[in-house]
Amino acid sequence: MTDTEVAEAVFAAMREDRVRLRFEPVCSAVDGSVVLYHECLTEVTDATGQPIGPATFLPALQRLDLIRVYDRYVVRRVIGLLRSTAAIRLGVNISGRSAVLDVIWEAALLWLAFEPSIAARLVVEIAETEPVARGRARVFADRLRAAGCLVAIDDFGAGYGVDTAMEIRSPDIIKIDASFVTAADGNASAQARLKRIVSMAASIADTVVVEGVQSESQFASAKAAGATWVQGHLMAAQYRSNNVEPALSGIAFY
Repeated sequence: MTDTEVAEAVFAAMREDRVRLRFEPVCSAVDGSVVLYHECLTEVTDATGQPIGPATFLPALQRLDLIRVYDRYVVRRVIGLLRSTAAIRLGVNISGRSAVLDVIWEAALLWLAFEPSIAARLVVEIAETEPVARGRARVFADRLRAAGCLVAIDDFGAGYGVDTAMEIRSPDIIKIDASFVTAADGNASAQARLKRIVSMAASIADTVVVEGVQSESQFASAKAAGATWVQGHLMAAQYRSNNVEPALSGIAFY
């Protein structure tokens, strides 16, 4: 499929309610039943029910400069869910290109300013796939925080993650890219590198999350590196099996 065809399929999915939200918990490294928040991830299907993977549609939307439209759509969905579900804190990922104030974001910020109980439960994660606009991204993040939201830098250490963190200044949360814990599994030099990146992140943000924890050995690597929060398939599986938040039983978690 061409980029245009992919974009047309995604926008049709948005119109026809074929964009599904799924949720992955960010858990305490000390007690996995303690959840910082759930990151919202999206699944898109075409008209025949076949999935369109994020590795396909996100780059296509970025190349066509349509990623901001998609990001705003997902953010509105997440705000709606927060409004209807009082017992949950959610994170939503946006492109670095979306981290700029415009008319639509101003409207969302006004909603959040009038609904502080929702803003306090929203974490906006800025992805590292594209550079943020100098100065304008900082204003964007400051406005989110003024409304009561938390701001996270996603995939720190990869792509533009470090640059984004420096631009935002004092983000609330930094999420270490999954490649670091994957490499550290059974590799002493990579374990030392993971520890250094966790330490660097902790000097910038109060909360540091190691992403991509898939196994017990990777969980041990993350803890040895000083991580206090972890995210990945291992934590999600444990969360499901423990059923630690029955108030969320009406929402699908993966």
